[in-house]
Amino acid sequence: MAETKQKAKKERVMVFIDGSNLYHVLNQHFSRNDIKFGKFAEKLAGDRNLVRTYYYNIKQDQKGRGSDDQEKFLSALYDIPYLEVKLGIVKQRGDAMVEKGVDMMIGVDILKNAYEDLCDTAILVSGDGDFYPALQAAKDQGKHVEIAAFDTNISPETARIADLHIKLNKTYFSNLWMTKTDQKNAAKSYYKEEVSDELSSPEGENKKPKRKPSSRPVGTGKQYKSSYKPRTKSTKNNSSRREVSPSTEPPALNGTKSGQRKGWLKKIFS
Repeated sequence: MAETKQKAKKERVMVFIDGSNLYHVLNQHFSRNDIKFGKFAEKLAGDRNLVRTYYYNIKQDQKGRGSDDQEKFLSALYDIPYLEVKLGIVKQRGDAMVEKGVDMMIGVDILKNAYEDLCDTAILVSGDGDFYPALQAAKDQGKHVEIAAFDTNISPETARIADLHIKLNKTYFSNLWMTKTDQKNAAKSYYKEEVSDELSSPEGENKKPKRKPSSRPVGTGKQYKSSYKPRTKSTKNNSSRREVSPSTEPPALNGTKSGQRKGWLKKIFS
């Protein structure tokens, strides 16, 4: 009985997309990059349980058309269920601009989810060989590692370590390109009016509801003595509110205690 339940349990999949790598390779092969990322991740997972998709790229800080286009693109990604966007930065190194933080974020997330047993299979959308150590560590934890890449841009190290190579080609993307309707919906998402704080929280935490007008008679008949006493300024802090500094502990995952040091952190820092 227990064995039957175990077989019926679907394999948990997480997809890690190297956005910059995919952007350049799509432009190289198709001269376009407007794919439906939600459908793309679902196709990679197949009939398995797609837990979450992570998309990584750099943040365009310079104002201009490139920055505006990226904001429109990211606003569409934010609307995709169970897809998380993580952005690195660009630094000037000599005459060249280099990405900072993206590869590290991808490697750390693959390691973290493997050591925390949050997935059974990690699918990396990139042929870059820099992820070899993280992929090997995930395999050492008993996880499956799959690589989604074109034959023309997969490194020998990545090809050797992958349990499965999902070969990307023209046919694979035939039903994944955005239509005009998809582009219009994405534009609506970007240009939609922002909700103000007053509308999102009419009686916010620092606001007090307005007093209802008193129904008691004023000026004639029985006089009502008010119990209201004006506040006086005091140098002492009599407030019962206690300021608490933000916690630096990581959030608890899978029912574990937040103070418990994770096994994979011990291995990394020991």
